[in-house]
Parts: sequence; structure tokens; C-alpha cells
Amino acid sequence: MNMLQQIATIAAASPEKIAYRSEGEVISYGDLWQQSNEVAAAIRASNLKKNSPIAIYGHMSPQQIVAFLGATKAGHPYIPLDISIPNERVLHILEASKSSLLLSTEHLDLQVATPHHTVEEMRQKGEHAEDDTATWIEEDQVFYIIYTSGSTGKPKGVQISHANLSHFVDWLGEECSLPNGVFLNQAPYSFDLSVMDLYPALALGNELHALTKKQIEHAASLFEELQQSKIAVWTTTPSFAKICLMNPEWNEQMMPNLQTFLFCGEVLPNSVAKELLIRFPQAKVFNLYGPTETTVAVTAVEVTTELLTKYEQLPIAKASSSKLKVLNDTLQSVEDGQKGELVIFGDTVSSEGYLYATEQSEEVFKDFDGERIYKAGDLGYLKDGYIFYAGRSDFQVKLHGYRMEIEEIEKKIEALKEVASCAVLPIKKDEEVVSLTAMIVLHDELVDKPFKMTKHLKALLLQSIPSYMVPKKFTYLAAMPLNINGKIDRKRLAVETDL
Repeated sequence: MNMLQQIATIAAASPEKIAYRSEGEVISYGDLWQQSNEVAAAIRASNLKKNSPIAIYGHMSPQQIVAFLGATKAGHPYIPLDISIPNERVLHILEASKSSLLLSTEHLDLQVATPHHTVEEMRQKGEHAEDDTATWIEEDQVFYIIYTSGSTGKPKGVQISHANLSHFVDWLGEECSLPNGVFLNQAPYSFDLSVMDLYPALALGNELHALTKKQIEHAASLFEELQQSKIAVWTTTPSFAKICLMNPEWNEQMMPNLQTFLFCGEVLPNSVAKELLIRFPQAKVFNLYGPTETTVAVTAVEVTTELLTKYEQLPIAKASSSKLKVLNDTLQSVEDGQKGELVIFGDTVSSEGYLYATEQSEEVFKDFDGERIYKAGDLGYLKDGYIFYAGRSDFQVKLHGYRMEIEEIEKKIEALKEVASCAVLPIKKDEEVVSLTAMIVLHDELVDKPFKMTKHLKALLLQSIPSYMVPKKFTYLAAMPLNINGKIDRKRLAVETDL
């Protein structure tokens, strides 16, 4: 049974059951299904190009989920756009994706060429519409497109099919034995981690409890919300868990229903997992691995006291995994302890690759022994029957759960009129990227007041890239050191600046 069929069955059997809750707003399965029918009917009446993407702008609203389902019921993949995305990036995504329609749940202070309606307007146009399964997204068609950071300086649209998504949801439920109950939704929908809680929750007929950006930024509000939430399944990056662990009262007494932690998006530190098992002794903690291109995650390892005692760095998969292999340049297996590239196999690997980017797709998506594979660009090694993560093979990094290309950030900084050249260096602690430092050569000599210049440059950057991509520290140089090949000598930069 595919995703839409699963949700339809639940809506018919339990129409009054709460499907989604966010900052006091709730929507039942019955209303979710009916309202998405109305959006679908309005989209069909718009006579859009078949299967063309529909962009959906907003932040953690039940109406966003209505729009997601409405788009796919009308036969169109959707592109989630969170309010935290800068306007310049929104415009680029709309243009690059050739979106035929933009739906919004929040005010968008931006002039766009794409036809634009609010979700409420679309619901009114399709009021009282009934199911029309003939137009639903089919198994082999693209269900959603999420834009990730790109090495060309432009984000890439990862296309995930209905079949990719259904296989992921089935796998996650079985692999992690997901319980019934309330699922936490902390990641915005433009971040692929959100898929890990959204669709598994809906497919199981569970309630999804979303946290807004405003709630997360205010500690008192955040923990009051968590205490009242009855959350059973926790899906976040480890960074968010670290924030919560700063409150000594965040424990099993505050959240007695919490049974399962799912972590993905960045390295799960041993210390964080250990503290979680102390504070939530009845809960299970899973360390998951997988990029956007393979439908969120492909492997999961339950973190036990034995693993925490034995390994300083936690494994990301069992060596016997059929979905994840450590291979050399010729796609052959490597010996234990030898680093190789992490290559992902199976039904959740994007069947369509990147949207309108055939050359980039062909570089990383391959057919191998009759299977679709994705060359992740991550490095790993085998040890004791497990696979361990060993960093990136390129300049791509993960910071606070967000994957980003160093080159993209550098291009944005060098585009500023004040900047002559730039190198962005990831700062690591215990093999985890904890911040970014920008090494900058200005066109004009910086005589004094570097703080003022840094504040100015950061303000300019925030107009074109999200805040999490803006380097924390700016260091100004008279000239950029080069290596023998005439390229920026990053190793020397790191040594000379004591990073």
C-alpha cells in the first residue's frame, strides 16, 4: 500500500483522530484528508503542466501538510520552502525548479513570477471536493523535491519518488520498531530530516507534534511544550538534543511517554547518547545514517551501553547491511580498517536524481550490478562487524544537522563587493564540525574595527543564504596562502591561524 492509500485508510477509519498539532492548532485525519481534497481539486482546475512542481511556503502549520497532500493528490510533486529561507534563495528555487504554482501558509514579502495563492484560497476554490484517485501521484513519479546546498554555488533539487518514500517508511517502522504515540516534528520541512517523522507518523495513524522556530528559541516555552506533548518518538539532530540536555530537568519525569530517539543529519556523540540513556532509561536510542538523495536514512544502529563502552565513536551501520557498503574507487569492497567511500544501494535511492541537472546526477547516481546506487561522497571504514563514518571526501560538511557545501558559502562571500578572496574552514571538535571560520582578503586594507566589518558582511550574507550557513568567525588576511598548484593552501591556513 502506498503512502496516500495508507493515509486515506486511516482517515476513513478514524476521522476524528488528531493528525497534527502545532502551537495550539490541530487538525484531525478526517479534516486533513478533506481539506487536501479541496486543494487537489483547485490545483486540477488550474490546468497546470502535468507533473510540474508546486512550491509550498510556510512554517510548521497544519495547512502545510494539507498542501503537501493536496499537491500529490493532484499529480504534482511539492517543494517545501520554510520561512527561514532567504528571499533570494526562494526566487532561485522557484526559477530553477520551473514551479508552476506557489502555495503559502505564511505571509511572503516577495514579488514572484510564479502564480501564487494561499492554501486557504485554494481550499475555498475546491470546497467540498471528493476523492479523485485517478490523478494521484503514482509509485514511479516524484513525490517531493528538497533543495540541498550545491557545489556550483546553487542549491540542487533532490527528487524523491512515491515508491522511494513508501520503501523508506516501511523500512524505518520495521528497523526501529516504531511505537504508537505522538511523534515530534522539530525540523522544518525544507530539511529532509522532517520526512523521518512526518510520513512514518501519518502512515501509522499517529499524532505529529510540531515545534515552531519561536518555541524553540525560548527555553521556557520549549520545555513547557515538551512536558505537555506526550511525545513517544523523538526525531531531531544531535545538536538539538544537546540544547535540551542543558536543562537538568529534561528527563523521563518530564517526558514519561518517550520511548524512541531517532538521530540523523550529523554525528551522534558518544557523550550525548550516554546521557540520554541515563535520563531516559526506558527509551531506545538509534543512530541513523543517510543523505537527502536516498530518502533521509538507510541504516540504523541501536545504541546500547555495550556500544558506548566499547567505542568512542558510534557506528552508523552493521557491516552486513545490504543498503550501505564501503567501497574503493572501482566499487570493490575494502579491507577492515581501510577507508573507502560510502555507497548506498536499494529502493530508497532517488530514482530520478537531481532536477534539471543530468550531469550532476550522472556523477553520483549509478547502475551497479542491476541496482541503483548513490555515491555519497562520505568516507567510512569497517571494524568489528560495523561501519563507521570517517568524514567527507570533498568540501561538503554537516553543521548542526544541516548539510552544506563549503564552495557555495565561499562563492556567496566572494560575491560581496568588499571581498577579494575567501576560504571557509570547518572547525572540528572530536571529529564533529562545530562551527565555520571565514578567512577573508578584502579589496581595501582593514585598518581597524574588524568587528564592524564582520557585522556588515554577515548582514549582507543573510540576504542570500540561511543563517546556519554564515560562518561564526571572520578572520582578515593581507593575502591568501597558495600551494604549489596555485590553489588556496587550506592546511597552511588552518595551521597558521591555529584552527
